[in-house]
Amino acid sequence: MSAGFWDYGRAQQRMREAGLDALVLAQPETLRYASGAFPGVATFWRRAGAAFLVAAADGAPLTAIVGDLQARDFRRQSGLADVREHRLWVETGGVPDGAGDVAQTLIDFEHARGREPGRPRPATFDLRASLGLLRDALVERGCRNGRVGLELAFIPAADFAVFGEIMPDIAFVDASPLVARLRAIKHPAEIDRLRRAAQFSMAGVTALLCALRPGMTSADMTEIWRAGARDEAQRRGLAPAPADWAYIAVGGDGFAPGGPAQAGDLVKIDVGCVIDGYSSDGARTAAIGAPSAAQRRVYDALRRGFDAGLAMIRPGARFADIHAAVTAAVHDAGFLSYQRGHFGHGVGASVWSEEWPFIGADSDAVAEPGMTLAFETPFYVEGLGGFIIEDQLLVTAEGFELMAEAPRGLFVAPV
Repeated sequence: MSAGFWDYGRAQQRMREAGLDALVLAQPETLRYASGAFPGVATFWRRAGAAFLVAAADGAPLTAIVGDLQARDFRRQSGLADVREHRLWVETGGVPDGAGDVAQTLIDFEHARGREPGRPRPATFDLRASLGLLRDALVERGCRNGRVGLELAFIPAADFAVFGEIMPDIAFVDASPLVARLRAIKHPAEIDRLRRAAQFSMAGVTALLCALRPGMTSADMTEIWRAGARDEAQRRGLAPAPADWAYIAVGGDGFAPGGPAQAGDLVKIDVGCVIDGYSSDGARTAAIGAPSAAQRRVYDALRRGFDAGLAMIRPGARFADIHAAVTAAVHDAGFLSYQRGHFGHGVGASVWSEEWPFIGADSDAVAEPGMTLAFETPFYVEGLGGFIIEDQLLVTAEGFELMAEAPRGLFVAPV
């Protein structure tokens, strides 16, 4: 078994339910999630073939296919015994201390590893060579004519055509939804990273709210928030988040940075800290000086919607029902035109802060223990500004746990 976060037994069950003989992971984030190891620099191109992980529905040991530059470290980090190499553009070798003929030693090094010395390397990596290794791994698992799941939401169309050329008898089907469902239930180590990120971030939000004053720009506010997040990490004796993001908008339409802040502006603070690739997501709204009656009315309607939806979050709750309840509450407050597409999403180690599941009207997902969600009720109103309430939470066996707490009322900064 690998050092990764996924539950292989649960993955096998999902494969069998989907009628799959095997599952091939190809997305860099998914490979790291499943293996616990960095799949290599070639994955930065985000093309198929840089690395694969093969999981069989019958529970056979995992097979990884990675570039030769990272193969040794991948074996060590993942703990996987079956790691197969394809050649990258990077020339490597090995010479022990005191070697006599360095050139001959390098030739011997290649022979000892089953390589052909002097064979030209590809400019990046060879997709066909990588797919050949994938074909061999699948055939060994009895999938010569099998039905194999592949993350087609990631695979470029130009690359997918080559899969059919190399493996014409294998039926590749889209397993992206299956993988998303697997990743939605978080490992305790993932939850810990997300909790820390959320707590750092919300501490920064609190620091920013206390410091808000007229004249500040979005950039000023971002630095205050960032410093507050760092201070919280230091206060707790923890390493600060190595990365973060901030969508802070002043006045205007709630999306553009806007500013400098002046009396009557709303400030939308939507921010996150990133720890080991896991991004938090939380938000609050502030008014510079007393909010107008219109601003207050919109915010109060969103708060009613937020409270209605939050009260429903528990294991088994249908996300479509939560979406309907939030929408109904905002409509009951008089805003019949409000038709937000989703009221939150999963958080984790995706390419940005939003991942499946989404709390949408057409969602077929239900809340399950171990899901980490960012639940939100945003509204962007040109002329009034950006409104948002957003909390990050963990679905538990009893209901939910807020991963970072802060007051939800419309904050009013002095002028």
